[in-house]
Amino acid sequence: MMDNSLIVAGLTGVTAIAASSLASWLTSRGNAHAARIQVHASTGAQGREGTRQTRRAAYLDLIERAEAVADGLRGVDSLRSTECEAALAAHRDRHQHLRRAATLIGLEGPSAVEVAASNLLIMSGTLSTALSATAENVSRDNRREFQETLRAYVRLIRPFVDAAAVALDET
Repeated sequence: MMDNSLIVAGLTGVTAIAASSLASWLTSRGNAHAARIQVHASTGAQGREGTRQTRRAAYLDLIERAEAVADGLRGVDSLRSTECEAALAAHRDRHQHLRRAATLIGLEGPSAVEVAASNLLIMSGTLSTALSATAENVSRDNRREFQETLRAYVRLIRPFVDAAAVALDET
């Protein structure tokens, strides 16, 4: 008869090898799953940060363009008719840049920011109309209307900045 201790030792060895292999297999599967989860979370965080940076750059560009429109028109009140024509041409160029920046906001930003950018763009167009009227006829009424429109435009910059800040905080 065979010695039972030899059988027990063989069974113990086989069991140990099987248990070790199973534990190793389970550990490697768990590690692979944890690595996939970590990569997914990291990719998501990088994507959100990329979106945030792109939006931030677009918002800052629009703010700079909007302020350039306002700064370029602050001295119109003291201009003569011929100088108003030159100011109008310069404003149209700044308005085009503002339009491009607002279009990017339409692609990048949430609706609240897009609405605020659209309001700035519309008011910039209204400024063009008021400036044209002033260039055609330098009357006190035209200058007053232009200045009121410019003040309304400047007041719209703040809501855009606020909406952009909220949108950046949400991303």
